[in-house]
Amino acid sequence: MVKNFGKSDLVDDLLQRVGEKLQISKTQRRLAEERYKAVGTWLSKDGDLFEGAEINIYPQGSLSISTTVKPLARQEYDLDLVCEIDESYHGKDPIELLNTIEQRLKDNEIYKEKVERKNRCIRLNYANEFHMDILPAHPANPGPDTCVKVPDRKAEDWKDSNPKGYTAWLNDRSIIMEKSFEVRADIEPLPNDESVERKAPLKRAVQLIKRYRDIYFEKDADSAPISIVLTTLAGQVYEGQASVNETLTHVLNEITVLISQSNKRLVVLNPSNKKEDLSERWDGKPELYRSFVTFIRDFKVNWEQLNELQGLNEIADKLKQMFGENVTSQAFKEQAAHIEKSRNNKGLAVIGSGLLVAATTEKAVAIERNTFYGD
Repeated sequence: MVKNFGKSDLVDDLLQRVGEKLQISKTQRRLAEERYKAVGTWLSKDGDLFEGAEINIYPQGSLSISTTVKPLARQEYDLDLVCEIDESYHGKDPIELLNTIEQRLKDNEIYKEKVERKNRCIRLNYANEFHMDILPAHPANPGPDTCVKVPDRKAEDWKDSNPKGYTAWLNDRSIIMEKSFEVRADIEPLPNDESVERKAPLKRAVQLIKRYRDIYFEKDADSAPISIVLTTLAGQVYEGQASVNETLTHVLNEITVLISQSNKRLVVLNPSNKKEDLSERWDGKPELYRSFVTFIRDFKVNWEQLNELQGLNEIADKLKQMFGENVTSQAFKEQAAHIEKSRNNKGLAVIGSGLLVAATTEKAVAIERNTFYGD
């Protein structure tokens, strides 16, 4: 089957490539994984730390669901991990758990100057690299349930969460089969990055939403909606759209509907643990919720404008405005080079994810040579 190489193919291919450019570089990822493993080893090395209880270290957040986004120039990216101590939380002081993890890190010559106390975690600051947030936790229930209890300084109490369950939920919503975590000495390695050809449209859309958020709130970062709220809303309304463009269009439309139907603020619960309100930051701070609503509506308007454009230059300018000049320019150059090379070779094709590839690629649909919209 041969089809014309149209605007929708080009735009979706660009969105895939922009998303790929936003991912943490291989060098950054290797460094992050080295730091992650080292911290995990140090925390689990002391057998007396929790009276011999098993300590499990595993990633959470964007690295565990493959939705990492390169930070803007003045920001550091974060690497989140959970330090789960396999013993009951009942009768234990949540603040004491945070203090214990904090002291253990300060006992290390490498970490002691990097330690920063946060509300629910202990942060390690690596200058000009990233910060690593270490979330202590105890199982919420006995048995195979992955729900956990985590300490909260402000509440001076335990809070509900489920990082492992959330990762499984998002991966399932993305219709992506993740590789099983390989466990070594109770430290689970970070999942491998997916290649651009197989990045699920939902995950690519989440990357773009987070990037637009970072640019939109660059001068007012404290008002920005947190990533897990945006990711959860996108995952909840996603209905299996096959391309990044279709996914973003659908997600923005559906979130806008949810906002208009709600008399109060949206309540975004952890799909894997309904006891955890991921959007609790909006409680008592209506201005933050209003910022979120304005952000979503602005994103929707700009996205609709993008899809109405026909000329390549206009599309490029809009994408630069929304996602940044550098990553967009790189994506356009890469696409142009790929198109030229493929036209001179065996032609182009488009796979389901929206990425333009060689026509010999499995499951690809061939595209006629020497056709281009806007000519």
